[in-house]
Amino acid sequence: MKLKISVSLSSQAIKLIDALPDKQSRSEIIEEALVLYFKNRQILDREKSDLHILNLQAESLNQEALDVLSYQTSGKK
Repeated sequence: MKLKISVSLSSQAIKLIDALPDKQSRSEIIEEALVLYFKNRQILDREKSDLHILNLQAESLNQEALDVLSYQTSGKK
């Protein structure tokens, strides 16, 4: 279901939309832009969360990596 809303955009934004070669309506272009924006935002938020988790575990992960490397190098002469 589509809802009709009123949005104020700058004349520059309207010029950019109108300059697109597509034959889509302004509404279609703005909706597509919003969907892409929010999908990208979800990805960035998830990556930010993952980075936070990795940073919280960094010390133990680094220690584990050093431990693994010590096994690899201890057998070499």
